[in-house]
Amino acid sequence: MAAPGLRRSAVAFDLVVAAFVGFVVVVSNSGLGAAMYVAGGLITLALAARRFAPSVMMTAAVASAVVQVASVHVTALSVMYAPMFFTAGGHPDRRVRRGSFAVAVVGSIIAGAVLPHGYGDIALGGGSVVWGTAFGVVLTAVVVVGGWTAGFVGYQRRSVAAAEVSETIAELERRRVLDLYDEQAERSRLARDMHDVVAHSLAVVVAQAEGAKYTLDADPDAVRDALGVIADTAREALADVRTVLEELRSTDSVGDVSRADRDQLFARMRAAGMTIDADETGTADDVDPVTVRVAHAVLTEALTNALKYGDLTQAVIVHHDWTIGARLTVGNAVADRPLAPGGARHGIIGMTERAAHIGGRLSSTSTQDGWLVVLTVPDPKGPTR
Repeated sequence: MAAPGLRRSAVAFDLVVAAFVGFVVVVSNSGLGAAMYVAGGLITLALAARRFAPSVMMTAAVASAVVQVASVHVTALSVMYAPMFFTAGGHPDRRVRRGSFAVAVVGSIIAGAVLPHGYGDIALGGGSVVWGTAFGVVLTAVVVVGGWTAGFVGYQRRSVAAAEVSETIAELERRRVLDLYDEQAERSRLARDMHDVVAHSLAVVVAQAEGAKYTLDADPDAVRDALGVIADTAREALADVRTVLEELRSTDSVGDVSRADRDQLFARMRAAGMTIDADETGTADDVDPVTVRVAHAVLTEALTNALKYGDLTQAVIVHHDWTIGARLTVGNAVADRPLAPGGARHGIIGMTERAAHIGGRLSSTSTQDGWLVVLTVPDPKGPTR
């Protein structure tokens, strides 16, 4: 039942704390009997295993409580139940959370009944056992139920943050699908236009050429007219083809739209909890619109991956360089416990294909600091960097 993505530093911290508590057990329990050594040792074991083995933690904690109840003595080290139940309350497994809460409630009641007998010198309510029991229940509940509640609140906050991030990822995926649909629809429209132009023009050219072939000797004037029609049709077809190709290349205000899209993308990511440090060299207005579009698509995919697998406590570094062609760099730290573990690498493949389609190249690799995506598109008018 260990929590996924547990860091070694966290385990090391728990072991150091447990070692310190074990030292306190040895020093402070002198003269209190073997039962207190056993109870303290079990608490030490529970602290050491609280994150990488929650089942061992709960077993040792309950065993320590049983020893204390049996010996009618509550050790002061029971205050260390707070971090144990904090871990259990924030555990991603529902069974651990519910089971530990039940143990906390029952344990508070039992400890409240034992405390007045273990510390008979506590004078509460005129020495009344009822007041002593109530005091014991409240004091124990503050430690164990309070620790569990703090852990559970942290778990709920992480769940809400993860839900918000998942919603943002879903929205980005939806927008990407819509963009692909629009792109495919545009391609289909251009294909239809090209078909209409080419099919109509060639049909006219073929018909005129066939007619001229049969009337070449009999009616030279008709052939001359047919050749004129062929020439006019070819010129018109050439103009229409150029118009279609111009539409294919033309992206009026693509640079402006891409900058607006980039701002919206950054806003969505920041709303999801991501910190973005972005800067820009040069301006996209001087770059081929198709390159701008590809760079934006790669940026969207890279930030989506950073949201899924990155450490949101650290900033994502984004740099655009438009001075010689285009160069986009996106770097992020990798989370030990990503919000969306796994992945089929389709996004990286798609980014690579987009870059290759316009003559660029893309690298997406792990680094010492995390993950780095670099898109490089050379300037068609100059050498590749």
